[in-house]
Amino acid sequence: MAELSPHSGIIKDREHILPLRVYYEDTDAGGIVYYANYLKYMERGRSDMLRGLSINQADMLKFLDPDDIKFVVIRAEVDYVKPARLDDEITVHTSVSELGNASLVMTQDVRRDGEVLARGVVKAAALNQNDRPARLPGDVRDKLKKIVKVEDS
Repeated sequence: MAELSPHSGIIKDREHILPLRVYYEDTDAGGIVYYANYLKYMERGRSDMLRGLSINQADMLKFLDPDDIKFVVIRAEVDYVKPARLDDEITVHTSVSELGNASLVMTQDVRRDGEVLARGVVKAAALNQNDRPARLPGDVRDKLKKIVKVEDS
């Protein structure tokens, strides 16, 4: 019997793409995705983006290495454009738009058939074991550079 493993998406053209399906539990009384669930979809996108870049959050949270950090969201902004509905196949597109010394800004789109349903901007800070701001370790920074996307002006 073949072993099944979760799908963590792919990295393509400097962005991470995570496919998801809308389940009944994701919808509200009107049959559309409840607004807060877009934040959950985006969180999955960010977590799987890090996993796809071989940044192991679970290991870093053990703080065995003095350079280990944890990421915490310090700002989130979401624009809701169109509703997703039960059984829709959606994708979460995540890229890094700013890479600071101790933080990063990620832009995220939730799409259906290429059409944007929700657009988010999330800023995350790097903290050390004592919950103090910490510099991004060099190896983490190098991995994140692979998906830094400069916005067109």
